[in-house]
Amino acid sequence: MVNGDTNDLCIELESYIRDDNYKESECKKFLTYAIGILVDFTTSRIIDQESEYRGHSGDSDYLIVCARVDVAGQECIEAYVWEAKAPQCFLFEPDTKARVRPTKEFISAENQLLHYFDELKGSSQFREEFNITSPDNVKLGGIVIGCRDRLVKPNDYSVSKAKKLSKRAFEIRMRHLYKSSGIEVKTWDDILAYLKGGEQPQRRDVQQRSVSITGTENVVTSND
Repeated sequence: MVNGDTNDLCIELESYIRDDNYKESECKKFLTYAIGILVDFTTSRIIDQESEYRGHSGDSDYLIVCARVDVAGQECIEAYVWEAKAPQCFLFEPDTKARVRPTKEFISAENQLLHYFDELKGSSQFREEFNITSPDNVKLGGIVIGCRDRLVKPNDYSVSKAKKLSKRAFEIRMRHLYKSSGIEVKTWDDILAYLKGGEQPQRRDVQQRSVSITGTENVVTSND
């Protein structure tokens, strides 16, 4: 259970990030303290969070519903959909001597995020449940995956070359795929850095439930 002050949270999260075993479920609960970098900066308050939200295409790994005040001073409700993968996942793997490619875990995260987003955006029942007035208010959040020590799978590249190739691969995806859609990609080190440099985190406890788009309550399970 996550509790204690900021330092305790950082120590616990860092231990999970550096662990050799997959710690996806353990790390996912820290997202509740990092809302400030997971939603639009104009957000005024968080009204709900779901660690898993059950839809026809599977469980979205993190869903944030927030209230936002627009420029006209009128409040609207927005939902941000995120996909979380373990810090032990690598983002890239060798492709050629001068190029890396996304790992199957990274591609899977992209695929899951897009399917969850498309389904929720088109679901009138989902929007009614959270009082979201327009499909345009369902937003692509992004992906939290990997860490700085696992950018590229072990290979014959030098450390500096692996870093250079992964940076280039990420910048290309950001420029040609993510920028227009608004998708963000963060590592768990980004979440850790936010906790270390941000204000004292206040956990927003919400009911953790898995709600089917068909309206039936379900037991939360992982489909990773």
